Amino acid sequence: MAKAMPRKTLEEKGALSKGSGGAVQVTFWGVRGTLPSPGLQFAEFGGNTSCVEVSHHPSDQPNSLTSLALDAGTGLVGYGDKALARGQKVFHILLSHFHYDHIMGLTRFAPLFRPDVEIHFHGQSKGGMELHSIVEKIFSFPFFPVEYRQLPSRHNLHFHTVVPGSPFEVGSLVVIAHELFHPQQAYAYRIWDQDLSMSVVYATDHEHGTDADLSLAAFSRNANLFLFDTTYTDEIYLAGKKGWGHSTARRGAEIAAMAEVKSFGLFHHDPDASDQILKAKLLPEALSYFPSSFLCKEGDVVTLFANSLEEHLPMAVGGGTPIRRTLLSKRRKISG
Repeated sequence: MAKAMPRKTLEEKGALSKGSGGAVQVTFWGVRGTLPSPGLQFAEFGGNTSCVEVSHHPSDQPNSLTSLALDAGTGLVGYGDKALARGQKVFHILLSHFHYDHIMGLTRFAPLFRPDVEIHFHGQSKGGMELHSIVEKIFSFPFFPVEYRQLPSRHNLHFHTVVPGSPFEVGSLVVIAHELFHPQQAYAYRIWDQDLSMSVVYATDHEHGTDADLSLAAFSRNANLFLFDTTYTDEIYLAGKKGWGHSTARRGAEIAAMAEVKSFGLFHHDPDASDQILKAKLLPEALSYFPSSFLCKEGDVVTLFANSLEEHLPMAVGGGTPIRRTLLSKRRKISG
């Protein structure tokens, strides 16, 4: 199992600061793809698999915290420990899909083993199975010694099927999903604050090269932060990774440029890519096409600040499905 990011590091970076007012904060708990990567050569950017926290203190309710976790890779372990330590009792986990690297943290997610919490899972129904049946399979013989029926939290687990293009609320955040191009399908998520004035797009596990790139760019239009699958360099991708369901730093930068996002985070690092490779080969490919690019790093925190509403909302998603009116309606519902 990959090393956990020291809790002190996150505290020093101010991931949980209540002084951020209405700002949205994005904390990286796991940024690796496919498999955890233990070892000194991965220590700088981290070896835990996908888990990103989005948190928000509404400006009109500074003592109220909304926190959600995007994916349940091994980074979820650290997130759960920290959230419990700050007294959090309600958890929301948004699953992009169910490949192992995105769910393996659930077996050590401490809140699942407590009876005094409430946990909400958001994700797809798949293969004729409802979301709750998929999660139950993770905690079943012969894969894990604690079966679903034995979980202390089992009576407080809630399951919400996500429909792409249909926004939903998580506390003071508004969320909408979008289909990605990936084997067995994955979802991207865009998360707004309650005023729809700032947003982050989480688009892990997508392979470039189809019209899905254009619809993803439309979906991500003007986002403050765009997190995207940049598992490979162009060289590695062309040498035998076509069809594996992942993209490159250069192609991600091209989508970021099309979408005119404010900042582009390279995410889902190859488990074989050392810190040196990420810095020397991957990042330069992105920077050459999109200067506001950076490598996502376990333990780092990004704070988002408001744009004008009209500038920030995308016009359409998925080849023309309008969402501006839907989101404005959602804003009225929240404020009303």
